[in-house]
Amino acid sequence: MNPSSNNRLFPIYVRKGRSPRTSHAGYIDRAGSIVVAPKYEFAYPFRGGLGTVSLNLSWGAIDVEGELAVPLMSGRALEFTEGLSRFTQNTRAGVIDKEGNIVVPPRYKSISHYNGGLACVAMGELYGYIDRQGRQVITAFFEDARAFSEGLAAVKLGGKWGYIHPDGSSAIATRFDCGRSIAGPFRYGLARVANNGKWGYINKDGEFVISAQFDMALEFSGGLGMIELGKRRGYIDTSGKIVVPPSFRWAHAFSEGLASVDTGTGEAHRTTAEACESGFINPSGEFVIPPRFLSTGRFQDGICLVETEKNIGYIDQTGNFIWRDKWVQTGGFDPFHLLPPEKTPNSD
Repeated sequence: MNPSSNNRLFPIYVRKGRSPRTSHAGYIDRAGSIVVAPKYEFAYPFRGGLGTVSLNLSWGAIDVEGELAVPLMSGRALEFTEGLSRFTQNTRAGVIDKEGNIVVPPRYKSISHYNGGLACVAMGELYGYIDRQGRQVITAFFEDARAFSEGLAAVKLGGKWGYIHPDGSSAIATRFDCGRSIAGPFRYGLARVANNGKWGYINKDGEFVISAQFDMALEFSGGLGMIELGKRRGYIDTSGKIVVPPSFRWAHAFSEGLASVDTGTGEAHRTTAEACESGFINPSGEFVIPPRFLSTGRFQDGICLVETEKNIGYIDQTGNFIWRDKWVQTGGFDPFHLLPPEKTPNSD
């Protein structure tokens, strides 16, 4: 068992009544035992020792004992990184710590997660950066901007994307046209960007080390990056070699050595059971857990949230359920996919 499992619980969803459209959320431990009884409207996975929960349309966070560590006081879900999270009140965003203390009053249009001690903020239509105390350290003059990752942040000027250093100086000139999408964060020293409508990966010198040849490309995770060619998805390694040919309708990031892929054709299904086309592959593209799920999350501490036509629950890496209940509609499965990975049990 991963040692971080002592610092994490896993959200579950149980029907309020007979309808699958409404549910209560609680938490189980790694063994599948209920630790927090289902009483919340919604619950996010644990991160940094806290799980984000909502009640009466307000969000807070609980600890591994199920006690509220952060009061129900935010209009949006909390996402803690480096011990801090954005919160919202009256459509404005500020920053709180893990005890619920307000570090930055809610005065911004939006705030990203923290990375390297800095967070991206929107002031009106322009973006800049603040430090952990809320001091403006990079003036808001970018058309769009994202959180720092591996020491660089993606920013947009003149309709093109580039990257800056933490002091605000240019690291990679704004020359990438990503259309309606955005330049990606650096992972494994590589970032996805577009050129002439095609996507590839650059290094921190701004050089294409994997040429812009894909219809879409996503961030590297587990040493592999998801790419799309001709509306089918597969994976490449950090050298650009295709290790899993693009043959899937949908493909998700690798986590703990497994990735969820959808084997469907995209055509309409006659029944919900026919739509259960997702399974899990290893980095060689071999199915470890055959396709039989309607939707999936990603593995954390050896278990993963999945849905079938009848159930919602957690499976282990052999595909066996450790907990399940009647199917309910939950929405998104992976709310933290763009946040930096947790490196140790006590880090963010």
